[in-house]
Amino acid sequence: MNILITGANRGIGYALLQEALKRGHLVIAATRKPEMIKIDNNRVSVYFLDLLDKDSIEKFVETLSVEVDALINNAGVLYKDSFENLEYDYFLNTFKVNTLGPLFLSQRLYKSGKLKSGGKIINISSILGSIALLGGTTSYSYSVSKAALNMVTKLLSSKLKDIKVISVHPGWVKTDMGGKEAPVMPEESAKGIMDIIENVEESGVFLDYTGKSLPW
Repeated sequence: MNILITGANRGIGYALLQEALKRGHLVIAATRKPEMIKIDNNRVSVYFLDLLDKDSIEKFVETLSVEVDALINNAGVLYKDSFENLEYDYFLNTFKVNTLGPLFLSQRLYKSGKLKSGGKIINISSILGSIALLGGTTSYSYSVSKAALNMVTKLLSSKLKDIKVISVHPGWVKTDMGGKEAPVMPEESAKGIMDIIENVEESGVFLDYTGKSLPW
């Protein structure tokens, strides 16, 4: 498969890149910091993409020279904000990257014909975006953006009948975003997510990285 991974330069994105290569896939690595991806492998193509910038999304899709079998909308931001300490700009940036970026990138790829019929869109969401399970949050802006991303998943799964679209909670992962206390290693999360990508049969579902169904 040709697998497009956003935010592929670190954390879960970089682990997904490495796991995809282990399995023999071709990887399109999209990131704001392409210079950070130092992998000498002819099955990796590295592109610049800034999801804060709509024009960057347009240019990226225009520049892309291959078709995509699976799009992993992984890039994300998280600000540690609370009800007492809300910042308007945090919400704007988070919503642009975590919600609008995946939506507009998916739409542009589909309209351009570069997302293959029978392909897959995997939105990396979070259990913090589950309305049913939420008991609290470390970030208001993050939780709101991931709940909205889950709606994007449902809308796209309803609209794109020839594409499987799912949300995946990657677990609480030991990354810069997840923190040192997180119990799941990036490699473990990436392996589970790749298993789902290779075997997914349903569309419009919310799963964790082990394949367990989660409530919206």
